[in-house]
Amino acid sequence: MHGSKEEIHQKIIALLESQIQQAKHDLSLAKESRDSDTKSSAGDKYETGREMMQREMDKLSASVDIYQQQLIKINNINPGKSTNFITQGSLIVTNFETYYMAIGMGQMQIATETIYVISPESPLGALLMGKRVEDTVELRGRQINIKQLI
Repeated sequence: MHGSKEEIHQKIIALLESQIQQAKHDLSLAKESRDSDTKSSAGDKYETGREMMQREMDKLSASVDIYQQQLIKINNINPGKSTNFITQGSLIVTNFETYYMAIGMGQMQIATETIYVISPESPLGALLMGKRVEDTVELRGRQINIKQLI
């Protein structure tokens, strides 16, 4: 038995919230480090260090933004909704893997099963959107048969 859509959905939300908190924490530490760094007699080295720290802070800030955007997207999906075609929030069982159509997160373990969390914008997600049970899509030479929609 596959993990319920609600279980998968909640695990994604928890993971995103954790990633947001970690990135915010890392950003705070980077700011502290930058602000406590004292200017040395080697001015160029000091400026290079500050520039590298600023780049790292920009990267962390961008990560926070991306995770927050993903959290908004996942919160707009109703995992309790059931349809007879693939849409956001569909749990798709195929002849190869099981996919949850939501956001691009990749592989996730739910109990003993591997679920691939994909976005509609991904190559596979775009092929699967709107398809129904018993439809087939081809990606990279693989014939992917849709066995079940949950």
